[in-house]
Amino acid sequence: MTIADLDLTDAAPDFERSAALADDIAELRGRFPETRALYREVCGLLFFRYGITPTANKLYQLVRKGSMGTPAEVLQAFWQELRGRTRVTIDHPDLPEALKDIAAGAVQTIWQAANEAATGELAALRAEARAAASAAEAERDAAHAETALAREEAAALVAQLDTARQTIEAGDTALAAERQAHAATQARLEASRTELEGARRQLDALRTQFSTELERAREQVAIAQERAEASERRALRELDAERTARQQSERAAEALRGELAAARAAARDAAVAQAEARARLETQVAALTEQLTTRRAAADAAARKAADDRDAVQAALAAAQRRAERAEAESALARQLLAELRLAPRERGEGASAERRRRKAGGPAPSASDTPSDTPSEPPAEVQGASAPRPEEGGDSSDRSDSSDNEHDDSKD
Repeated sequence: MTIADLDLTDAAPDFERSAALADDIAELRGRFPETRALYREVCGLLFFRYGITPTANKLYQLVRKGSMGTPAEVLQAFWQELRGRTRVTIDHPDLPEALKDIAAGAVQTIWQAANEAATGELAALRAEARAAASAAEAERDAAHAETALAREEAAALVAQLDTARQTIEAGDTALAAERQAHAATQARLEASRTELEGARRQLDALRTQFSTELERAREQVAIAQERAEASERRALRELDAERTARQQSERAAEALRGELAAARAAARDAAVAQAEARARLETQVAALTEQLTTRRAAADAAARKAADDRDAVQAALAAAQRRAERAEAESALARQLLAELRLAPRERGEGASAERRRRKAGGPAPSASDTPSDTPSEPPAEVQGASAPRPEEGGDSSDRSDSSDNEHDDSKD
């Protein structure tokens, strides 16, 4: 149990007393709404019921009503009234006043002595009750301390050994019953010591039971520790085997690192060779690209020249077509003239046979105008031009052959 818990248990009676005082003052507030009457009743409550000497500050802290001068005035009036009540007056007609005063003082002294004796006995009883309560609270605190220690040991046992949980849960149940018993004992401390003795006997029984359970738990912990040591030895053996395997794996890793370094060197050399080959290929590609550009320019020039030649050939072909059309027209005219010329000799033959028949018959000779001339008539200039080849036609034929050759060359291209 902590120091704060001890302080709280020591201050428990004072706290209960303060709570009871606060309840009484709250009741007086409802009964006495007037401020002075309330202060006067609170003075009597503190002095006669709780044995507390009232002061102005304490009255103001408890009531919290009015000004600071009000509790001081009420407290002065209370003391004066108390002195007046404690004064003893003996009324006897035969006694002189001096004897009356002496007798009254003696009775007042006796009453004060009796009051002080009663107060002392009451204080002794209160001290005895407080001592008994303190002893009971000390025993309860010791029990709580033992319970807390048992909880810590039980928590450690739970962490180390799972089989001890049922026993610890039984101990927790017993401790819960013990707490309930202690709570009931604390409530009955001021009423009876007999109940306290019963609580002590119950506590002793619980201590015995808990000691037995604690011994059992310690034995189980010892068994668990032995098992843990065996497990530790087995783990050490496995650790040695792991170290051996790790050394072997490290040696294998070193061999693999060497192979990896050799492979990296070979890859580096291959990369250098590949870079050199790439450089050569890039040079060749650049040269081929330049050649291709040059050839493409030449091909473009040739294509342009071929297009120009094709245009010229097409123009020449058009001219040749026009000349051919003209030649066809001229040939058609020549054929017509030849047909006409072929008809003329036939007519001359028919005239000669008629002349011969007239000569045989003795008729007149035909006139010069009637006889046709033996010399054939010259064909017209148009027929001569059509029948005789002209230089233009020879040029046209050559142009036609050239154009056909050019078309053949274009088809090849």
